[in-house]
Amino acid sequence: MSTQPTGTLPTTGVPPGRVVDLTHVLLPRKEQYTLEVSRRDERHGPEGDIMSCVYLWSHVGTHVEAPLHFLADGGDTASIELDRLMGPAIVLDFRHKEVNEPIDRDELMAAGPIEVGDRVITMTGRQDQYRTPASHDRPFLTEDAVSWLVEDRQIRCLGTDSSGFEVRGGRESHPNHRIVNQAAVPVLECLTNLTELRTQRIYLIALPWPVVGLDASPVRAIAIEPQDAAGA
Repeated sequence: MSTQPTGTLPTTGVPPGRVVDLTHVLLPRKEQYTLEVSRRDERHGPEGDIMSCVYLWSHVGTHVEAPLHFLADGGDTASIELDRLMGPAIVLDFRHKEVNEPIDRDELMAAGPIEVGDRVITMTGRQDQYRTPASHDRPFLTEDAVSWLVEDRQIRCLGTDSSGFEVRGGRESHPNHRIVNQAAVPVLECLTNLTELRTQRIYLIALPWPVVGLDASPVRAIAIEPQDAAGA
């Protein structure tokens, strides 16, 4: 197994434009999934080096999930191809959807022109629920919708500003995760600031730690709105 992410970088390069941070700031000891930070030593004066010990769950904050999350033989974060999480993306607005309300294939198609090989992000408007008891309240994608994204649109990754895209309190098998995991499509969860975007099409960068055996990893996700896009 390679210890480095593999894959071909986008040939068009990173476009100039307005940058929007899509990453939640992490607060030690206040996250739903454990995050603790301690120091190996303390400074005794205005200068001197310190090091920190960080203990965290792999799904803390804005994070990406590798196929290993649900598949015993799935790839880890070290094997995710870089271009799956770096390149042109489309943001689909579903802020009108209620908790546990389905989003089907026709609604995906109507929400925007999803191109073959796109990185697809669903905006549910639930970023302010992060780190609250309502953090898992969200709409969900139907299995048919996810299958269409994976098989017909051949998406590179699937992202959302909520905690996931499965029906909450439903089946334990998590069929949507299995569909994307079996296709080696990474999942981005708990994005933020999607409502700050001025354009539907963006350039996405959200790279994980390349750790062998890790099922998920925090990311620093950003969107770049190309200068030639309307309103950018």
